[in-house]
Amino acid sequence: MQFNVYLQHDFGEQTEDLEFCVNVDKEDCYEAAGDNPVTTYVMKQVAIEYAMARFFKQNHVFNIGDMIRVVEVEEMYT
Repeated sequence: MQFNVYLQHDFGEQTEDLEFCVNVDKEDCYEAAGDNPVTTYVMKQVAIEYAMARFFKQNHVFNIGDMIRVVEVEEMYT
C-alpha cells in the first residue's frame, strides 16, 4: 500500500513542509501490530516511521529545539 506522509519541520521561527511517498507491505507491519491484526492504522504508523527514516537519510539537519510534526498521512489509491 502506498502512503503520502506530510511532515512539518519546525525550526522555531520558520517551518518547512515536507512530503514523502512511502510503500508499506503488510509483512512490514507485523512487529508494529503485535498480537493484533494489521489494520490501516498500523500501516499508517509504519509509513510515518519510513518517512522519518527518509527525512534523516536525506541529510535534513535536526537541531536542539527543532520539532517534526506529522500533518497528515494519506492513503494513495491506485
